[in-house]
Amino acid sequence: MAARLRNEDYIAFLDESEQDKLQVVSGVLIPARWLRPAERRWKDFIRDHVGGRSGRVELKSRKLLKGKGGAALHAQARILQSGGSPLSIQSAAWQLYRDALQHIARTTELRVLTVGLPAKRALPAYRLWHAMAYAALVQRPHAPRPRLPFTIIDGEDAAFRGAHDLMAYRFYRRFAGHQPYIAAGPEWFVGGSAHQDSALHPFVQTADLVAGAARVALLSSQPPSTWYATYLQDSSRTHGRDVDISAYALDCLKALDPSDSCASGWAGARIV
Repeated sequence: MAARLRNEDYIAFLDESEQDKLQVVSGVLIPARWLRPAERRWKDFIRDHVGGRSGRVELKSRKLLKGKGGAALHAQARILQSGGSPLSIQSAAWQLYRDALQHIARTTELRVLTVGLPAKRALPAYRLWHAMAYAALVQRPHAPRPRLPFTIIDGEDAAFRGAHDLMAYRFYRRFAGHQPYIAAGPEWFVGGSAHQDSALHPFVQTADLVAGAARVALLSSQPPSTWYATYLQDSSRTHGRDVDISAYALDCLKALDPSDSCASGWAGARIV
């Protein structure tokens, strides 16, 4: 399937990763009707790779990259219990990370949108992410088009919700004739947002894993910098689809707003 969004009501889960003044924001977009089955598959993945009955062990990109944390220890123990070759905690953590990216790539209902922006704070990158998402949502030539009724953002920073509201307002005012309406009248396709602790929802963790892999890819030329391309982008293509819509969304935004009247900052965008 082409690297674009389908005619669905999507829910987006966002998280960011920062290093050397590069802010990376990743969003995992999944149709609302597929959220429950995809969540169950994620919990099955956690039980298979980490153990435990609940499938709620939290994965954090920075800890896995450093080979630290309970998930890395449990992953190492799981490999030994299954009769696999002995691995260091670092190697087990890296294997878990790679397997998680491949699991994300195989979740066929899911799309990933990731963008980096040189900035001191994450706020401009959040604004850029939302502008790219909105541009991708309005590309279908006729209604019905994809919609984004709800966005879930990791953490508690109210400014991130403000970034969402600001870009929705700018986009609505600038492109009044482009919005895909849910129905005739004033109902617009961009809904609200809320905060959620990553420990409480697997797809916030998924966004963190994608953002962490993208950050490493944009800043380095050595493994694990290849993981985003190999285990996420290329792995999805082996299943006949593109999970990553980042390039598509950026092209849509450039074509829709070549002068950047929405002040999205797309000229500084960096994608993997």
